[in-house]
Amino acid sequence: MNKLKYLLLITIVSQTISSCKKTSEKEIVKVPVVYPLNTLDSFSVINKTTSWYTTTRAMTQLFDVFLSRYWGFEFLANGTLLPYNTYTTNTWNASKSYFWNDLGTYLYTDFTGDGKKDLWAYYWKGPWPTNALGLHLYSEYEKNPNIYDLQIGLTQVRKCVVSDMDNDNSPDIMLFSSGYDGMPFPGDSLAIFYPKNVKYQFLSKDIGYFHGGATGDINNDGLIDIIAYSGGSAAIPVHPTCYINKGGQTFELNNKVFKNFTQMDNYYTVELFDINNDGKLDLFLGSSKTLRVIPNINGDFDRSKAIDFPIDTNLEIMDIAFLDFDFDSKIDVLTMSNKNYNGYGLRLFLNKGTSFLESTKNYFDVTDGEGKNAWIKWIRLFDYDLDGDIDVVGDGLFGELNGSKGKRIYWRNNAGKFNQTKD
Repeated sequence: MNKLKYLLLITIVSQTISSCKKTSEKEIVKVPVVYPLNTLDSFSVINKTTSWYTTTRAMTQLFDVFLSRYWGFEFLANGTLLPYNTYTTNTWNASKSYFWNDLGTYLYTDFTGDGKKDLWAYYWKGPWPTNALGLHLYSEYEKNPNIYDLQIGLTQVRKCVVSDMDNDNSPDIMLFSSGYDGMPFPGDSLAIFYPKNVKYQFLSKDIGYFHGGATGDINNDGLIDIIAYSGGSAAIPVHPTCYINKGGQTFELNNKVFKNFTQMDNYYTVELFDINNDGKLDLFLGSSKTLRVIPNINGDFDRSKAIDFPIDTNLEIMDIAFLDFDFDSKIDVLTMSNKNYNGYGLRLFLNKGTSFLESTKNYFDVTDGEGKNAWIKWIRLFDYDLDGDIDVVGDGLFGELNGSKGKRIYWRNNAGKFNQTKD
């Protein structure tokens, strides 16, 4: 090969490589990561004491109890409880007695510190509603799904959260129960589950119809306190409940922290969160057509100081989440609501200091859904699609949203815009 041909060949090869490199570079589209996972690390010290925060950080994966070994339990005549699952459906009989998992009432995270996820789940006695006590299951599921602890517990657990209730730096579970979900609504107590010794502690000094509740250090003493709200009935008036943590698994009932509440204040959803960044946990309360926050003033919550949100008249608040969506260093409020339990509504309220501005459609492409019994119990914030940023994930999907084998609805984070995705 002469020198001229050799130089020509080198030039062609060089141009080809350069062209391929440019093409390859053009094909690589770098999408900016907005709201990365470490965004949650920047939350304040006091907000990290809340059950909202500890549960959010704990729930990094959804778990379908329906598809697990413990969808339900058959109650035999001799008192034995036999696991029922998708592999034993041929044994089902209408004349038999069963307990069923309450959709979305579970926690799947590492409680033992061994790096493997554990399962806690609640089961109600069929047919529902009934005043029969429910079942509480605990299993080191990822380690060995065949081994589990099953105990009779509260009647109707509405909410379960992760919280260190005995200050030993290990996660416990706080349980809020409404009791029998029918007249005369006799109510129930609250309970704490300590995974390290597989024991339950029942707080029965104040019985209530507790749909909502939360934990956090409301008096800034380093111990996690409890707030709950009871719906009303002829037997149990509407009222808020507060247990102050005294240490050593001792909790003192102190409802004097609530000021100017009336029988008209009937709330379904409760969270604690320092929204005004003053180092004290504020009280969020939601119900039908209502969402408000009551500032913490020296450990007390004065209803007359409440700030109301602009809520749609057809929405009932089911769940609340917190994140700084507009990067102004103020935490914003994201809510999930039901529409008479035949639809859902996702709403985002930007924190403007003394007020909140509804701005959902600027961040989410799909904000509402309709359908028979179609509603969503919880919204979780974690990296569902494993691309390094926070997604908004629905958990506990009911009716047409759920399907026969369970579905997933989440809002995928695409460079700070959230697009609804189903799988």
